[in-house]
Amino acid sequence: MTELLGNAWTGWHSFTAAGKLAALLLISLLFLWIYYKKVVQKPFLVYTTVAVACCIVPVTAAVLMLYQTGFYDYEWIWSIVPLTAMIGFAATIFITDVLKSVTEGDRKKEAAVILMMLATLILCSGMGTGDFEFAENQSELKRAEELLEELGERMEGREIYLWAPREITEYARECNAGIRVLYGRNMWDISLDAYAYDTYSREMADLDCWMRNDEEKETLSDGECAEIVASTEVNCILLPGGKSNETIECFEEKLGTRAEFLGDYYLLIR
Repeated sequence: MTELLGNAWTGWHSFTAAGKLAALLLISLLFLWIYYKKVVQKPFLVYTTVAVACCIVPVTAAVLMLYQTGFYDYEWIWSIVPLTAMIGFAATIFITDVLKSVTEGDRKKEAAVILMMLATLILCSGMGTGDFEFAENQSELKRAEELLEELGERMEGREIYLWAPREITEYARECNAGIRVLYGRNMWDISLDAYAYDTYSREMADLDCWMRNDEEKETLSDGECAEIVASTEVNCILLPGGKSNETIECFEEKLGTRAEFLGDYYLLIR
């Protein structure tokens, strides 16, 4: 329970750091409670207020996270909150019932206030982080695509069964649907499994830790890792260029092949 409370608290900070729509929602709720008599859909207002409180308060947020199971992060509990609808509802009441009395019917002032509201809505979003991440992902995809295209040429039409670092595995089947991978993105992004409760074996998880040089979780030696890979049907192995010569020689010996350079990686073809 302590871990859930901690996740709920850090999740709230992450949720609000990505954008300020939550703050805009709270302002909308405050406005609607002040002008409560003008609100026709009072049950809608009460429900949204209770739902928001449940998502913010760590104890109730932890209960909601427990209910939705560990496959989903904190942000998903906000699916019970009609965030967009409530902000739009508050904006509608402000424009139709309050704005006219404030601007005294001056159309230019009304237009200026509406434009300011739209600008506020835009500024309360992710402030462009989404576009930056998209551009970064496109750059990674392009690098992976070029590398996998060259790998396909070296394989001369053979089926590719690949074990590679995450930045290649993540885009492998997007670049070439015919490529098989030892494990997919659901190795590190468990939300992709949805309600499928099958998990990877301990050996597969250890291979991923070894490939990432995760010193806290890494349990395999180079030789043990190479033996596990040798026992699979994998025929293409991409190892990061930063691996030591001893590691590469160990894999060459266990897999019975020679390593060659492919971009920033060592390639071993069985």
